[in-house]
Formats: sequence, C-alpha cells, structure tokens
Amino acid sequence: MENGKKKSSNKKMVFAIVGGLIAVFCLCIVVAAIMSPSEQSEPSPSAILTTNQPEPTQVNSPVPTATEIKSSRCVPASNLQLEAIRLGIKGISEQNDIKTGWTVKSSDYENAWFVAVKIYGPGMENGTGPGLWIVSGDPENPSSGAFSVDGFAKEFSDRGTGETIGLDFSMSDDGAQEALLCANND
Repeated sequence: MENGKKKSSNKKMVFAIVGGLIAVFCLCIVVAAIMSPSEQSEPSPSAILTTNQPEPTQVNSPVPTATEIKSSRCVPASNLQLEAIRLGIKGISEQNDIKTGWTVKSSDYENAWFVAVKIYGPGMENGTGPGLWIVSGDPENPSSGAFSVDGFAKEFSDRGTGETIGLDFSMSDDGAQEALLCANND
C-alpha cells in the first residue's frame, strides 16, 4: 500500500505543481492585459523627442481697432485747419462738406501740418477719400490757407498746390502718409 500511497501523493504533487503553474500563468495574463494598451498605436513625436524645455505659451493678442492703428503723431485737426479745407471743398460744390480730420506735423517743413479728411456729400454719405492738404502755421492759428497735396484733394477742392508759392508738397514728405492712414482708419 505504500506504493499506492506514493502514487497518490505523487499525483497530488503533480496536480499541485500544474495547478500552481496554471495560476501563475493566468496571473501573468491578467497583469499583461492590465499593463498593455488596448490597441496598438505609433508613439507620438512628442513622446519620442523629450526635452526639459517647457511647452511654449500661446498668447492670443487682440486685433487692434482702427483707433489703435493710428500713428502716435496723429492728432485731431483743429477747427481752423478744417475750415481752411472746407472753404476749398465748398468752392467746388456747396453740397460737399467735411466732418473731422487728422493732422501730422511734418519735419520736412517749418511749422507745416498735413491734414487728411474724408469728404461727404450726395453719393458720398459714408465719406469718400481721404484727401490730403497741407496747412502752415500753428493749428489754432494757421498762417495760410490749405494747399492740395494729393489727386483727391485737387479734385474735390479749389485749393492750389504748393507750386503757386514755389513749393512741391508730395506724398513722400514726412507726415503725409501717416495723416492719410489716420483718416483712413477713422
């Protein structure tokens, strides 16, 4: 019977070992299933290239408004500067008028200001232009009338050009483009 007991005990031992191996194998499968991703995927480039640098911060800058685009040299035209231009516009058509304007002091001329305005009238209810004139003297006390600088000013006003006094005012003079830009964004 000892031989029968030995067989029985060997059999139990084999079952115990096989059962233990099956348990370890099942445990490995469960751990592997938990640890592995559910689907195969390529690693992202950011996972491959790792650096110690922080991610760049994205700054959403607001879009500047028309008044923020204006040059810091632009100032509202004085009533007297506007009146000098208005007289020239009315000389072409009494129905046309101006509302506001922007002026920039030119460093190319002694005490001269480029003034840009939009013109309003029949068919121009939202304003057209702007046109560009130059007025000499202090804005609150101009020493002369306005002189037409660009084609638009020449077309819509009876103000002559600087050639009448021996000067050739142009769009390339300091302050001319800035005054126009300010009036365009008005």
